[in-house]
Amino acid sequence: MRTVDAIEEIAGADAIEVAVFGGWRSVVRKGQYGPGDRAVYVEVDAALPLADGRFAFLEPRGSRTIGGARFHVLRTMKLRGVISQGLVLPIAEFPEADGAADLAAALGVVKYETALPAELSGAALGPYPSVLARKTDAERVQNLAAVYPALGPGDWYATEKIDGTSTTFITTADGLRVCGRNYEWVPSPELVSMRYAAAEGLSDAVPPGFVVQGELYGPAVQTNPLAVGEVGFAVFAVWREGAQLPRAEWPRWAVDRAVPVYAEMRLPGTVDEAIAQADGVESLVAPGRMAEGIVWHRTDARPMRELDGRPCFKVISNGWLLRQASGRRRRR
Repeated sequence: MRTVDAIEEIAGADAIEVAVFGGWRSVVRKGQYGPGDRAVYVEVDAALPLADGRFAFLEPRGSRTIGGARFHVLRTMKLRGVISQGLVLPIAEFPEADGAADLAAALGVVKYETALPAELSGAALGPYPSVLARKTDAERVQNLAAVYPALGPGDWYATEKIDGTSTTFITTADGLRVCGRNYEWVPSPELVSMRYAAAEGLSDAVPPGFVVQGELYGPAVQTNPLAVGEVGFAVFAVWREGAQLPRAEWPRWAVDRAVPVYAEMRLPGTVDEAIAQADGVESLVAPGRMAEGIVWHRTDARPMRELDGRPCFKVISNGWLLRQASGRRRRR
């Protein structure tokens, strides 16, 4: 459940307007909601079960099979020249909202993640070992509207958000361990990540006890949207003994493969300014192509309560989201 923060008019539109939830904006029927109203708001990238009659109206807009069931995945759209993200539904239709600790779970709504091919995932050895390093999942800036002013200008730097697959390498005295976002994989030469680590000499270059997190990208990874010629790995976090290290303390191997920095960028003053800054930003990995967005990191890697104990947050480019949504519609 969310509270409508504001209603914004759309120039020239008689039947629709925009409902604002923190940093999110979603097109709704005019007059249906007002500031202060409670509603069920579902973010983009959420998969809604079509077996639930309250979501069945979405099926003509597209569906996917996940775990044997049919879902509709919410994507960014542009209506009457206005970006619309997420879905707003009347709270009266959802009695589960009363007392539900996790409304998404009660409704069977899940976050949609693209299925990985065998050469990227392989067989699961176990769950991701969070005791060694947190999962790689920074918060989106739209969800930070209430705390953004508390972040302060501080000492931040911006890096490219690369469209690839999250990969974590753990160096140990007994050998290299490799993980995706949610699982640790059985070590296998079939994995693109293991082949990359072997070719780059990661086991010899990074002392035991380090955790190196980054984005694997290139051929055979997420359709290679940056159209690069070979597999790359962009490091965005390094851990040792359960603590995330500032970039200045990374081992040389990680520094040499660090995710590229937008050196001229400064932390915007508001959520809306941060979104506008990231819209259509150019990739540093593949100049001339659009980047997925920007990730803002604290230089000292200090975890922040406002960021759920993380030292970073992400801003996805709306231009990139619209292009992705358009591409998916054409492929269906």
